[in-house]
Amino acid sequence: MDKLRSNAKFKIHVENENLIMYGVSSESAGCVLRGVVNLQLQETTKIKSIGLSLAGRMTVSWTEGVGNGHDRLFREEKAVLDHQWTFLPKQQKLHVLGAGSYTYAFELVLPGDLPESTYVPNIYTVQYQLKATIERSTFLPNICNRKIVHISRQLLPFAPEFLEPVSVANQWANKLDYEITLPSKIYTHGDQIPITVRITPLSDALRVRHLSCTFKEYMVCRSGNQGFLNTRARAHGRVLFSTRDDKFGRTNSNDGGHFVEWTKVQMIPLSNSLLDLQCDIQNDSIRIKHKIKFVLSLINSDGHVSELRAALPITICAVNKTGLPAYEEAWRSLPYNPASMLALLYQQSSVLPSYNSIAPSTLAPAADQRHNLPPTYDEIPWLVSN
Repeated sequence: MDKLRSNAKFKIHVENENLIMYGVSSESAGCVLRGVVNLQLQETTKIKSIGLSLAGRMTVSWTEGVGNGHDRLFREEKAVLDHQWTFLPKQQKLHVLGAGSYTYAFELVLPGDLPESTYVPNIYTVQYQLKATIERSTFLPNICNRKIVHISRQLLPFAPEFLEPVSVANQWANKLDYEITLPSKIYTHGDQIPITVRITPLSDALRVRHLSCTFKEYMVCRSGNQGFLNTRARAHGRVLFSTRDDKFGRTNSNDGGHFVEWTKVQMIPLSNSLLDLQCDIQNDSIRIKHKIKFVLSLINSDGHVSELRAALPITICAVNKTGLPAYEEAWRSLPYNPASMLALLYQQSSVLPSYNSIAPSTLAPAADQRHNLPPTYDEIPWLVSN
């Protein structure tokens, strides 16, 4: 008997929550979203329909001063993607599903010109969300499950940006030589950025107050079709990492006519969160880039304080690879295989779907029925382990 609060377990499982499109929007082939929706019923239940939707929404908003101390909120929202799957269609009579587990597979090729998932607080947001819905009988609440899918864009492999180190070196005011180097320009979430700073003072009277290092994210949003949203851009920046060394360069002695070299290796940890650290983006609506900035505060012989400033641009990508994908990642580009998705579901849930519940949806013509059946329970653990 149906209850107001159902005991059904309803979940969305996707092959990959973080999808990557390779190349610029005009050249990218896009990517493929694959997954399964799993319904577990503890008792016989009446259902109107079961469906799944994928919605992509872009939102641009900010507050604009209109004079006399008044502000006006400008907001623009549009759909960038809408797709529907129907697993159990509506009909005159309610569907009656017995207790057990039911699995529905889905797949969608996403176009390469979609905007990347982005979150700039109070200014610009692009979000993609899956929503699975079980529509129940009259007066009973529907059962829903949601999952966010993150879409990133990646430079094509072997692009020069992947291979070039980053370095800045010069002489400052005939008082010191400096060199700041990074092993690469490309980094991704969870990386550690090693930065080597070398300073050679050309005057024994030069003293260092401190050396500071700041990692910043810069965002410029241009979007809209009318009014201020179309004529004025909005900029937003945030500090992702900052440190200050008050002991750097404390030793400065002349030994046989050779001045010392001040050296420091600064590690910058990058967040694993896709919200706390955005990938670099360049499209018609928004530009996001990253820089590492240094400030060396110096005390001259006359007591005057000077500052040497330097900035190095880096690129945050979805993946930091220059060659072919690793063997364990190659399966993500293979054609969709329901058995693989069942293995994925087995890893994420201790309760397997009923074999009989999935067999009818994969039956081929009579001559090939046994060949095309899903794997048995004895076969699934082997699929997972391999």
